Amino acid sequence: MKRLACTVRPLNTSPILGAVLAVFLVSAAAANESGRPYPLMQRLSPSDLVFKQHQDAVAQAYRAENGNGVYPDLFFCLWLSPGGEDLFSLAARLSLPYESLASLNGFANPSAIAANTLLLVPSVPGIFLPEQPRNDIDLILMGRLATEQASGQRVTVLGPKQPVVFNFYRSARLQNTERSFFLNVGFRYPLPKAVLSSVYGMRKSPIDGHDRFHQGIDLAAPMGTEVLAARAGRVVAIQDDPALGLMLVLEHEGGWRTVYGHLSKVFAELNQRVLSGTIIAAVGSSGLSTGPHLHFEIRMGTAHKDPSSLLPGKGP
Repeated sequence: MKRLACTVRPLNTSPILGAVLAVFLVSAAAANESGRPYPLMQRLSPSDLVFKQHQDAVAQAYRAENGNGVYPDLFFCLWLSPGGEDLFSLAARLSLPYESLASLNGFANPSAIAANTLLLVPSVPGIFLPEQPRNDIDLILMGRLATEQASGQRVTVLGPKQPVVFNFYRSARLQNTERSFFLNVGFRYPLPKAVLSSVYGMRKSPIDGHDRFHQGIDLAAPMGTEVLAARAGRVVAIQDDPALGLMLVLEHEGGWRTVYGHLSKVFAELNQRVLSGTIIAAVGSSGLSTGPHLHFEIRMGTAHKDPSSLLPGKGP
């Protein structure tokens, strides 16, 4: 039986896959027939030869994850969406984790897949990270994997305009906070760079030395550092507070609120709707403060939550 799916083998046999450049060659049959770089699945059915070969490879990969056998060669197929699909249902039909499709194709959230969208489909589950991040979830994953010193397989994927270099982390999955962020129920760090100077919970007040409950976290940063919306929402308060100084409050879906205190400037306006990552203010030292930093809170209704447990990775 003629194999249509283009397979990929490392250019050398070194076990250090992070140093291996694997270039995905065009399947001759697919190129001659359609000009596409990878074979196209016509139907998500065993009657489709490309789909069947893909499913055989995915099944072998899952067996290898469980310690039963070796991983198959990584190859790609294409799927042209007819419309009316979502990422989760498509991933289920392809027997793949949704993060494998999302990371390879640059999905920043699980929005509906538009008709006539041509998607890359990998034969091995894992996470694909490009050398140049495309969105916040790429940045979050890069931060986590760099901290873990994980080594990915360097691969080059043929795109519609030019090849794209990825690091492929075989069998990797999103962690809980990353998954929440991807599903639009999580939060991002409100500063591009910062040092955690005070944690959530009981502490000795730096102002009067008494033990008090700290309802957020403090992130030390230079005066004027841009403060980013930790999640999409609406500005519901801008005010001067005796303790938090110039502060801003965002309201988010699901009853969540985030609070930004000790600001020097506010750039957003009351009732303005902002996206995650929008610049809303600048770090200051207003109110009861011993130096420039951002006081950051996450609330569910009237209850305070520990921001560290809801933010991805280890932060900026």
